[in-house]
Amino acid sequence: MFSTSRNNTPEKLFWQWFEKNSAKLMKFESDRDATFDELTDQLRQVHPDLTFEFGPIINGKREFVVSADGIRDAFPAVKSLVDAAPSLEEWIIIPFRPPKGTEFIIQIGDYSLGAEDIWFSYEPDGDRIGLILYIKGLSVENEDVAAQASFILLDGALGEYAVEEKIGFIERIALPDDPKVFDLHPFASIREIVENQTP
Repeated sequence: MFSTSRNNTPEKLFWQWFEKNSAKLMKFESDRDATFDELTDQLRQVHPDLTFEFGPIINGKREFVVSADGIRDAFPAVKSLVDAAPSLEEWIIIPFRPPKGTEFIIQIGDYSLGAEDIWFSYEPDGDRIGLILYIKGLSVENEDVAAQASFILLDGALGEYAVEEKIGFIERIALPDDPKVFDLHPFASIREIVENQTP
């Protein structure tokens, strides 16, 4: 348990609150809105851009993900908060949204996009990797929503940290009829390629 001295940092104060409310957070489903509002308020006292995710309860433990919501300026705050976390028996504290894979479809209004709808190529961009995403059915009319959906898929495939720290430019082009002719890569392989091509 943390002490309550005058020297407590915002990070320590957050974890004092978290530990005190651990049982309620573990079972947040019983009062989701109120619990999430209170948790959000506590996180914003550390940094205004911090957000969170919970994993399911597995073997009596639950994941608590501290996220910068893709805002690079908030990355140091994520690291500081997670570094300050105490040892909590029921919790696994994770910095940044981890990769979730590519086996899901993003639906935004009437627009849907899945991994099978995207191929890609890449090239060096300094010490990062630049991506050209070839998106099925991309048009002037849907380019904004396609950009949003493809970014969510990219975040899920690579994880929050890798998207912000390893990816340089991102271009989006309409997918040709036969992507294999153009030596493109299926989106499902993007995590392996990014990890192999970046430090």
